[in-house]
Amino acid sequence: MDEESCLMKNHWSRLVVILLGLWLICAPGTFGYEAPFTPSLTGINPNNIHAAYYLAMSDIMTGIVVIILGFFSLKGRNWPLWIVALLGVWLQFAPLIFWSPKAVIYLNDTIIGMLLIVFSILVTKLPDESWSSNKVVPNGWSYNPSSGMQRIPVIFFGFLGWFISRYLSAYQLGYIPTVWDPFFGEGTLHVITSNLSRSFPVSDAGLGALAYGLEALMGCKGGAGRWRTMPWMVVIFGLLVVPLGLVSILLVMSQPIIVGAWCGLCLITAAGMLIMLALTVDEVLAVCQFMKTTEKPFWKAFFKGDEQIGAVEDNRPFSLKSMFYGVNIPLNLFLTALMGFWIIASPAVLHLKGFAANNNHIMGALITVFSIIAWAEVTRVLRYINILIAIWLVVSVWLLPGYMLLAQVSNILIGLALLFLSVRRGVIRESYGSWRIY
Repeated sequence: MDEESCLMKNHWSRLVVILLGLWLICAPGTFGYEAPFTPSLTGINPNNIHAAYYLAMSDIMTGIVVIILGFFSLKGRNWPLWIVALLGVWLQFAPLIFWSPKAVIYLNDTIIGMLLIVFSILVTKLPDESWSSNKVVPNGWSYNPSSGMQRIPVIFFGFLGWFISRYLSAYQLGYIPTVWDPFFGEGTLHVITSNLSRSFPVSDAGLGALAYGLEALMGCKGGAGRWRTMPWMVVIFGLLVVPLGLVSILLVMSQPIIVGAWCGLCLITAAGMLIMLALTVDEVLAVCQFMKTTEKPFWKAFFKGDEQIGAVEDNRPFSLKSMFYGVNIPLNLFLTALMGFWIIASPAVLHLKGFAANNNHIMGALITVFSIIAWAEVTRVLRYINILIAIWLVVSVWLLPGYMLLAQVSNILIGLALLFLSVRRGVIRESYGSWRIY
């Protein structure tokens, strides 16, 4: 697709960007940004009396810049659209920096920010994204890890995390009087008002909403061949999901140690993030293999992509099963994940305190995380980490104080079972080129 035909197809989306800029300019006057407001219910909000003014100026100035960039893009330039997308990210962040005093400001900025990202770079198809054949399988692979069906669960869990995090941030910013926890009564309330949450200069739930929203949108960007046409997008997407996901999951799992309570809604988002991790790593691996074999200069291939000689068409039919190619749940790894849940819950059931309770919370979280990530066939090797954890579970009952007889027996039995179950690899149904040996 040449630039002229690409521009004609995307003309309408660039006009929408201009209209969104006009909306931003009118929003402060329409929604009464500087009207009286109620101070935060949580006590976290510093009650900055100038917050509404700063946010009004931010929206007006952002709207003006968006309109200017939108008109520039109508002339066939694509670089203004990337700046518009960055301004969309800023609108997600601005209500958190200034502690938006009104819910309508937070809602308006975050929704318009998302729409700016959507209509600037998601809906708009750039010339570099178009290839003669987009639905191809990486060399040596049996499926395409970038197919639309593969990304649907990732996008779903990204938006689920976005909705839950926005709900929690609404309480931290003072828009709602309480929060609901599906499992632990007031556990969520204790966690999001804890000293850990208050140590952040902005709403930590709001930051989570920003990250989840970007993950969901980046999951939508690019065609079925983006592992070779847009390697940079897959790498950034992988960095958001994998390392940041692991950190957030481990923080959630350590809540009883840091805060002394469980956040039920946070556990739901952590479970979603674990599934996202298992479904994302194969696409990142495909990009790494592509970058290793491409004949183009590294940075040119990274940002512009390349064809892959010898690649074959992806002829597998679309089905619900195709959402989970590359992931299967061996019985042994399903059982180790359940064991991880038990170790996490055991301090409450067996009345453990101090070092013993903290040790079980941490080890249980690690067992669960590595078991579920190992459900992905490309990361099946991570199950071996649970062998080290199993050894520590057995040894720790003699080294750490606080373990009574029943807890000692529990940890030893779980440790021995975990050691045995983590050896077996489980079935590998797909092919992954040179990675198959791992």
